[in-house]
Amino acid sequence: MCDTSVLPERRLSESERCSSINGCAVCGGRFGLIRHYSWRTALCSKKCVDRFRTRRERDRRWLFQVQVA
Repeated sequence: MCDTSVLPERRLSESERCSSINGCAVCGGRFGLIRHYSWRTALCSKKCVDRFRTRRERDRRWLFQVQVA
């Protein structure tokens, strides 16, 4: 489920708790007519798809370096 510890002092609705429902997972922007997906993650543009893939690749390389050490 979504992280509910973001704002504990205010009661949030389900749609406010899950930012992926409201906007892009990378930039938080609103969706246009076309919604792009990468690994079941909703993204607003091709630019965000490239950012998401770059981030995943960087994380994978970092994890490999930690396992080797």
